[in-house]
Amino acid sequence: MRIMHVVLTPRHSGAEMLAATLAEVHTAAKVGATGVIGINPCEEPFEQVWSKLEAVGVWCAAPERLLGRVGRLRFIRAALRDFCPDVVVAHSVIPAAYARLATKLTASAIPVITVMHAATNDDYAGGLLRLSERILKQDAAAVVTVTETAAYNYRLRCGSPSRLLTIPNGTQLDRFAFDAETRRRLRAEFKVDDNVSVVLQVGRLSSVKNQAASILALKDMLHAGRTAELWLAGLTEDPAYGDMLKRWVEQHHLTDKVRFLGSRADVPALLCAADVYVMPSEREAHSVAMIEALASGVPIVASTLPVFEFAARFSGVVTVDPANHKDYAASITSLLTQARNRHSRDLSAYSIVHVAQRYATLFGEVILRPRLSAGPARPGRV
Repeated sequence: MRIMHVVLTPRHSGAEMLAATLAEVHTAAKVGATGVIGINPCEEPFEQVWSKLEAVGVWCAAPERLLGRVGRLRFIRAALRDFCPDVVVAHSVIPAAYARLATKLTASAIPVITVMHAATNDDYAGGLLRLSERILKQDAAAVVTVTETAAYNYRLRCGSPSRLLTIPNGTQLDRFAFDAETRRRLRAEFKVDDNVSVVLQVGRLSSVKNQAASILALKDMLHAGRTAELWLAGLTEDPAYGDMLKRWVEQHHLTDKVRFLGSRADVPALLCAADVYVMPSEREAHSVAMIEALASGVPIVASTLPVFEFAARFSGVVTVDPANHKDYAASITSLLTQARNRHSRDLSAYSIVHVAQRYATLFGEVILRPRLSAGPARPGRV
C-alpha cells in the first residue's frame, strides 16, 4: 500500500504534525510506503521534521516557491505521477479540494480521503468552500473529522458523503514523558532560576489561541507578588496580532517576563521546563497540543470549551473562562501553589499507534472498495 498525505504548508501545526507522525509510524510499522507533500513551501523551522521523515524513508516534496492555483494542481499531478499512491490523504479543506481536482484531471481512480482539522469544528462554514465541497463531495472516498461536533456540522453544511467517521487525534506519548534532566538543562539554557514559575502556551500566534489572555493573567500574577515568566511558543500566523501582543508586553512593562519563542521543534523539552501549561483558546478542534501536555504530566489550565471536557477528567487539569483574566490568573496561581509534582494520566486511547491503526484500517478499506466494484483486482504494491 502506498499512502500520500497532502498538507497546505509543512509547518509546526496540528494538521501537518498529524500527517508527519502518521507517515513516520506507518513507515516504521511497514504498513506501506508513505509520502508527504506540501502545496506551499516548507517553512524553515519545520525542515528538521522534514529531514527526519526523509531519513526514515518517507517520500517528501514541496515547491521551492509559492504557486498559483494552476501551479498547485500541476505540482500535485506531478507528485501523483512520481509517487504513484494507492490512496491520497488530504489534511484540511484546501488540500482536499486540490487533491480531488488533481485526481480528476489525471482521470485517476485513486481514492482521496479528507481529514478536517479546523479549530472551529465547522470547516465548511464559508459559502465558497461549502459550494466547492458540495460539487466535489462525490469524489471523496471518506471524510474524517477529529470531533463529533465537526462531523455534525459537515452533515449540516454539505450533506452525507459516501463515508463519514470520527478519529480523534493522537500523538507519540513517550516523546512527551517528563524528564528531570531535560528540565534542568533547558531552564539553565534560558537562565531561569528554580524559584521562577514558568507558564507555557504552545500555539500559533492568532486571536483564536488567545495569547492576550495569558499576558493579562501574568500581569495580575506579578502584581500579586508571584515570580513567574510566560513562554509563548508558536509560529506567527497573524502578524498584526503578534505585533499587538508585543506592544501589550511593552505597555505593561513585561518585556523581561514574556518570551516569544517562535516555532519550536523541542516542545517536549519546553513542557518539561514548564510549571503550568495554559490553553485559553477561543476555539479548538481535538487539540494535539492538549494531548502532548497531558502526556507530559504538567498541570494545565484550559478554557471552558466543550472540546476540552475530555481533558478535564484527568488529574491536574482546571478549566476556566479566560475572558475573566483575574479568575484565569487565580487558577494558574492555585496550581502553582501545589507541589511541583507531575501527574500520571492514562492516555492510551490517544496513542498515535492506536490512531495510526484506525487510519491504516480505513486506508485498506477505501483501496479495496473500488477494486471490488471493478471486478478482479490486479496485484497491488506492498
